[in-house]
Amino acid sequence: MTTRILLAEDNAIERTALTEILRGRSDCEITEAEDGQAAWDLLHGGFRPNLCITDLRMPRMDGRQLIEKVRSDPALAGLKVVVASTVRDRETIIALARWRINGYLLKPFDPEKTRVVLNQVMGPPQALTAPTRTLLVADDQEIERSALAAIVKSVPGWTVIEATDGQDAWERINAGLRPQLAMFDLNMPRLGGRLLLQQIRDDPELRGMRVVIISASHDREQILALARLQIAGYLLKPFDALKVKQAMLLAEQAADAVSA
Repeated sequence: MTTRILLAEDNAIERTALTEILRGRSDCEITEAEDGQAAWDLLHGGFRPNLCITDLRMPRMDGRQLIEKVRSDPALAGLKVVVASTVRDRETIIALARWRINGYLLKPFDPEKTRVVLNQVMGPPQALTAPTRTLLVADDQEIERSALAAIVKSVPGWTVIEATDGQDAWERINAGLRPQLAMFDLNMPRLGGRLLLQQIRDDPELRGMRVVIISASHDREQILALARLQIAGYLLKPFDALKVKQAMLLAEQAADAVSA
């Protein structure tokens, strides 16, 4: 899970220093605000971070004013707040505690102490696992499947499932396989690529599947007929690795847009 952090700090050098310290946590996403007013504008506009790190002394709106606004807004009741400051005055820190701050970072930032405080607030770092995308390839030629599989496996986050023909692919889909991208050869025994594509488009639960047709044929009329079945692409054999990867990238973007 990604921890969204709002960093309110008018000093660009301080923002950079803290960002560098947090760079080791792959589970963080940092949004920078140049002062308290800019941070409040983001929050008031609907931005919902998991944590706000704010400097105390800033133009337009200082850290105390920002915290007061945050704590007075029911929509932001769960927002964790950490103060970053050069102030070492005990009375100031106690006063801030009344606003239910979750941590206090002293400047200049000590990397190790800063990580300890933030880990206590956010929890230990978690390595983000890249989502696995699946490509289903249906081709009765083992050499062609192997060539395509080698390209797919060279892209991080992708796995490939090989079907020996259209019928094999259809049985896997009926068994619950939902690939982010499918590539079907046109000419296969038992069930060819065009008929397989037609079956997918006729099924309400499957018709959104991204399908790329692979073939050695340059027949323009055939390609136009396939386009009417809403293919996501047409790749000529032998495979161009760049075009295969472009098709995979488009499938990733489509999947991300659906899940957003």
